[in-house]
Amino acid sequence: MGENKNLIKNDGETVPHQQPLSLSEELRRENFGLQHHAPEDFLRSQWQSGLTSRWFLGYRWLLGIFFGTGVISCLAKYHHNGRWFIYLTDWGFLLCGITSVSGAILVTFHHWNPQRMVRNNWQIKAYWVCYWINLIFANVIALVYWTCIYPQDRDPSNPAYFTDLYNIWTHALPPIFFTVDHLIVAQPTRLLHFVYPLAFGWLYTGFTFIYYVMGGLDLKGRRYIYNVLNYSKPREALFTIGAISALSVVVSTLHYGVYRLRTFLARKLGKLQ
Repeated sequence: MGENKNLIKNDGETVPHQQPLSLSEELRRENFGLQHHAPEDFLRSQWQSGLTSRWFLGYRWLLGIFFGTGVISCLAKYHHNGRWFIYLTDWGFLLCGITSVSGAILVTFHHWNPQRMVRNNWQIKAYWVCYWINLIFANVIALVYWTCIYPQDRDPSNPAYFTDLYNIWTHALPPIFFTVDHLIVAQPTRLLHFVYPLAFGWLYTGFTFIYYVMGGLDLKGRRYIYNVLNYSKPREALFTIGAISALSVVVSTLHYGVYRLRTFLARKLGKLQ
C-alpha cells in the first residue's frame, strides 16, 4: 500500500484517501463496522511524510512505557487482594496501558516490515476498537471524577485513596495525553463508533450488578462499588447508567469533531495523504 494512494470519486475527481466521509456517508449502517481501505493509517502519524517515521515510533514507545509503567506500579501498590479490578477508574487505566503498549508494538512491526504489517487486518481492527474505547472513557472517567467525586475521596483514611501522583496519573493525564494523541495519529474516526464505548460502559455496568448480586463488597465493606450505582436504589442506579451512557455518546461525538479538526488542519498544511 503506497503512501500516496488516492481514491477516485464517481465524478472523476481525485481526492486524498484520508479525506473524511460526508455526514450522509458517515451515517450509513456499514460504518458501525471496522472497514478502512488503508490500514497503514493506524500505524503512522498524520504529520509524517514517509511510510514510516522513527520519531513516531519513539513517541509511541514513550507513551507505551509511560502508561504501561503506571498500570503495573498502580496495580502493585493498590492491588487490595484483587479489588483494584472492581473500579471503573482502574478498568480505564488498564485500558490506557493496553492501548498504548499495543500501539507501540504494532508501529514497531510496521516500521520494520510495513507491507507485512498492513495485511494483519484483524489486529488493526482490534486496536481501532481498543483505541476508541480508551480515548472516550479516559475523558468520561475524568469528567465524572472531577465533577462528582473529587475532593470527597481525598481523605487518606479512605481505603480507596490514591496518592496525588496516582490520582493525577489515572484521572488527569489520560484525557490530556490521548486527546493530544488523537491530533497526532493518522487513523480515521467514525461517527457511529459511539457504540463501542457505549458497550464498554454497559459491560462494566453488568459487572457491577453481578458483583452486587453475588454479595461482593467494596474496600469500605459496602454492598456497592459506587454510591450512585447502589442497586438497592434502582432509580438512582438507572439514572446513573443513563447519564454515563449519554455522556459517552456526547464525548464520542466531540472526539469525532477533533478528528475533523485534525484532517482540516492537515489539508491546509498539505499533510492529508
